[in-house]
Amino acid sequence: MLEFSIEFYETANGQAVVENELEAVEKQSPVLHALLTAGLDKLKHRENHRPPLCLPIGEGLFELRVGHIDIARVLWFFQYGRRIIAVRCFVKKSRKTPPDELALARRRMNDFLSRRADR
Repeated sequence: MLEFSIEFYETANGQAVVENELEAVEKQSPVLHALLTAGLDKLKHRENHRPPLCLPIGEGLFELRVGHIDIARVLWFFQYGRRIIAVRCFVKKSRKTPPDELALARRRMNDFLSRRADR
């Protein structure tokens, strides 16, 4: 079976910001954390890279969305070699992804890609 690896964005100095965000979701809502973990597992095993679990949100970014009232999200992108890079994890009540969250995810994606281009 074709599998993807799931990687979490880290800053240039090695700060595991997305892992920390995922831990914060777990503290806030163990149920949402379990749903996110299950969703990431589906992505890994290529079970669902499209709606309703995932939505393309532009410029190469996708959104994994779980929950009904509070909605947990992971913003991510594909990388060469069957890799999925998660760049932002958060919980919001709104249906629409806030622009500041999208901007942060894009900055992290661009940072990740620029550091990989140097290699």
